[in-house]
Amino acid sequence: MAGWLRKRVSAWAAAGTVWTLAFATFLTLMTAWSLATPITAPPDEAAHMVKAAAVVRGEFGGEQRVIEAHHVGVDVEVGFTAVRVPAGYRDLDVTDGVYRCFRNDDKLSVSCRGTVAPSGDTATVITSAGTYGPGYYLLVGWPSLLLTGEAGLYAMRLLSALLCAALLASAVVTVLEGAAKGYSGRVALIGVLTAATPTAVYLGGVVNPNGPEVTAAVLAWAVVVRLVTDEDGLPLLRRRLVRLGAACVLLASMRALGPLWIALVLAGGLVLARPGRLRQLARLRPVWVCLGVAAAAGLAAVAWTMTADTLALPTQTLEQYTPLTSALKAVFDLLPNYLHQMVAIFGSLNVAAPELTYVLWWVMAGCLVMLALATGRAREILVLAALMAGTAFGPLVLMAPQAAHLGLIWQGRYLLAVAVGIPVLAAVVAGRRWSDLPERLRTRLPLLLIGCWALAQGGAFVWAALRYAFGRANQFSGGPLQWSPPVVGWSAALVLPALSGFLLVLLAIRAGRPMAADPAGTAPRASAGPSAENHAVREQEPSRG
Repeated sequence: MAGWLRKRVSAWAAAGTVWTLAFATFLTLMTAWSLATPITAPPDEAAHMVKAAAVVRGEFGGEQRVIEAHHVGVDVEVGFTAVRVPAGYRDLDVTDGVYRCFRNDDKLSVSCRGTVAPSGDTATVITSAGTYGPGYYLLVGWPSLLLTGEAGLYAMRLLSALLCAALLASAVVTVLEGAAKGYSGRVALIGVLTAATPTAVYLGGVVNPNGPEVTAAVLAWAVVVRLVTDEDGLPLLRRRLVRLGAACVLLASMRALGPLWIALVLAGGLVLARPGRLRQLARLRPVWVCLGVAAAAGLAAVAWTMTADTLALPTQTLEQYTPLTSALKAVFDLLPNYLHQMVAIFGSLNVAAPELTYVLWWVMAGCLVMLALATGRAREILVLAALMAGTAFGPLVLMAPQAAHLGLIWQGRYLLAVAVGIPVLAAVVAGRRWSDLPERLRTRLPLLLIGCWALAQGGAFVWAALRYAFGRANQFSGGPLQWSPPVVGWSAALVLPALSGFLLVLLAIRAGRPMAADPAGTAPRASAGPSAENHAVREQEPSRG
């Protein structure tokens, strides 16, 4: 009895240590972005802050309005929503231009947009996020009820960062725990790190549902890939299914395309799994409960989207994108830009990272993909190829048919929920046979790639910090300080990425040690009769690797 208890406590402690280190690594970096980015600089942040303030005050809808806006070189009619929020939020109104005045200003006078001052009055404010589902805004908007002015806005950012860091930490634990003999935890960790691009980490530290959407997708891919590719039975089943259910609920409720992403993740799992594995899973009741939760979340999201007309198209027709071939050509020309944006682009597509960041990221992703293609099974290579094709050419399918009505509104971050599946899957596949590789390669390559991640993230952060501190014109020449993070200043904001790097070192050291499955075995019994039950129990014995 004492030995059983000691083993179980040891397994829980190991998982807890990994989760804590991963959570702290991501949270410190996201918090640095939260502090070092001026309010409203991130994409659509003003609209999401207004929406959050309205939702937590009970206003889920609002008055619908159609307003002409200038976007990507053309004038388009866009649907907006008018909501009642504290009067201080008037400077975040997306139609008056005040909130965005500094974003392309080379001299960067952030003061031109005013401040969200405390106010006891209410006012009508326009938001472009009025028809979005309320889930994300209920999670992050409530600090606006307790804190006035910009303190409430920064608190919203922190809550979003906490959620995203927790999702990524859970993904790290998922790819590490219960590993079979020969499986490389560090390589699996690199898969999650590569999925957490600077763009994804940046979105996690600001107010935008795209951040939780991407990090929930990383967790969903991690669970599905480990669940269907494991060869050592079904350890840790309940724990993984709880994570998958939570990821699907969040993925469905963040943005309108969430149900589609859930379907793609589950479809990828069906292709990856060998037939025998699917039969094992199909006999287990918790699997069906998890699938039911995912289906219910997806249906609820679809119902909201249809009721609120979230995807409704304007009646306008933009001649430059008709016929469809013209739109296809225009989108095709932008495909490299979309891939660029997935890695590192900040602000409203106007603050880039150094070229080194992009080079290092393609090196990381390329190493994982090449190793997976060299060692993976046919079905794994098929899914990898499908994900890469979908990431590269998805905008042609999703954007080009709508361009005549909406213009070219697509951004690379919109497809990150699909793209993150590539490094997660590739790392798990490559790490499975890691012990068969030459010793120097399997020892040094993971450390080099982890170092690439830290260098790329740090370079991207410093580049953006210089842009906001000195303005575009003086980004590298210095000059008068144009802006600094409130309260903490630049000192604390720059210390946090360094702290994140130190925590990453500790996480990499811990990832090099095996995380065994729960010694007690956590998989439930199957419900298909005594023989199936015994068969399932035998196959659920944890690995002794």
